[in-house]
Amino acid sequence: MPKKKKNERAQDIAQPEQAVTLIPDEERGPAPVDDVPAVAAPEVAEKSAAPVAVPSEEEGAPVDGVIRIGETAEGVKKLNGFDRFWIKVWSYIVSAFNAMARGINFVIEKIFKKRVPDRYIIAVLATIVVILLMLLVTAPFKITVNDAEKMQLYNSGLTPVQQRVGTDPVSGYPVYKWGYANESGRIVIDCRFDNVTEFKHGVAFVNVVEENEEGIIEDYWYLIDDGGNRRGEIRIVADTSGAIPVGEFGDEVKLAPVYIGGKYGFMNTRGDMQISATYDDVGTFVDGFARVRKGGNEYFIDRNDKALAGQDSAPYQQVRDFCDGYAAVKKNNLWSFIDTHGDVLTSGDTQLVFDKVTDFTMGYALVKNGTTLSVIDQKGNFVISGYQFNDLKVAEKFDTSWW
Repeated sequence: MPKKKKNERAQDIAQPEQAVTLIPDEERGPAPVDDVPAVAAPEVAEKSAAPVAVPSEEEGAPVDGVIRIGETAEGVKKLNGFDRFWIKVWSYIVSAFNAMARGINFVIEKIFKKRVPDRYIIAVLATIVVILLMLLVTAPFKITVNDAEKMQLYNSGLTPVQQRVGTDPVSGYPVYKWGYANESGRIVIDCRFDNVTEFKHGVAFVNVVEENEEGIIEDYWYLIDDGGNRRGEIRIVADTSGAIPVGEFGDEVKLAPVYIGGKYGFMNTRGDMQISATYDDVGTFVDGFARVRKGGNEYFIDRNDKALAGQDSAPYQQVRDFCDGYAAVKKNNLWSFIDTHGDVLTSGDTQLVFDKVTDFTMGYALVKNGTTLSVIDQKGNFVISGYQFNDLKVAEKFDTSWW
């Protein structure tokens, strides 16, 4: 008899566990008090106190009680193509950041024998990416299509562009004209010119080749503003050599060299001649001065057509444009340097003269006496001196093409 009661009690203990997993409490009803053991195992007691209800699939909630991607508490939500695409993109981004963080941590651990939490590295990488994206969006891209084979970048707001405007009735070849487009690529000055220059200080030179009323072909240049309107009434007629008779405006002095009637002068941004065309050759204004030539003499003038100090009585044989505040000048077949005050570069009390020189670049110039090549600075110091060469090749940093 005692043995039989023991088996019955064991069955009673197992009974509640079976009821919890298969039959909800409200259908089973309260368990008899006599069936509950006096001392139950902790696991059995816990299951008896909180039986788990099994929801049906018709109720909409996941069977296992876990809400997955694309599911809600109300039921399963079907993902469309857009959702799946961005979920996939986001997973790739997260995977890429995690991979980069692990790689950076590997390097840090090898060098410093310590690890940084991956989340810190990911935060830094995400910040860098956001900054780069902001710079990319706000950067002012000014790309100029100036030639089919040669791309150029211009800092002005307008870019020279060329378009086909028709077909030549005689040859049958396409006819192209030049105009200007803005930074968005929209043409703002019609393509009606045969040649153009870059805009600078709000103006540019344009070229027109046309037949006049008498049947004569005219080839001339004039100045326009950024609205395509003509500035001034002066026509700059091109000669038969094909050389462009206009030059570039200076950065500080807003004057451009122009070739009129066989002589050179300077035009301002209003389209008027500020310095009359009386010179045989001229350069662009740099550091406030432009080189000019009359006959066999060359010297420098300012914006008021006044010669630089010290040149009136003894002009130079040859001069080069100012560069880095100094210009190379040649007198008595020897080269030296002068500053914007007309003073000659010296070493102590001795004026420096050379057989050949380059322009100053980043504060230094190459000079040559005989076969000795040296480097000097703008204080007259010989930084490198005394090297003998039978043949030499100078880096592109220094222009020796005119030696």
